[in-house]
Amino acid sequence: MNEIAYLTVKDVATRHRRSPRTIRDWITHGCVTPHGRIRLEAIRAGKKYSVSSEALEIFEARLRHSSQRTPLDTT
Repeated sequence: MNEIAYLTVKDVATRHRRSPRTIRDWITHGCVTPHGRIRLEAIRAGKKYSVSSEALEIFEARLRHSSQRTPLDTT
């Protein structure tokens, strides 16, 4: 059985070179993109958040997808 790895807010902040406050904002309010806000899914244990490695991968993929420009219509 595979165990899910969980990261702290500080771990995610280090990975993305952001402050822990920014990561908590991504969790509670979402990250603004050209196509709307994307929230980082996390669980809350007491006063601290934990982010599963799977949720972080999904969040990163959604950010990459939303930052891609739409192709220009050349016809």
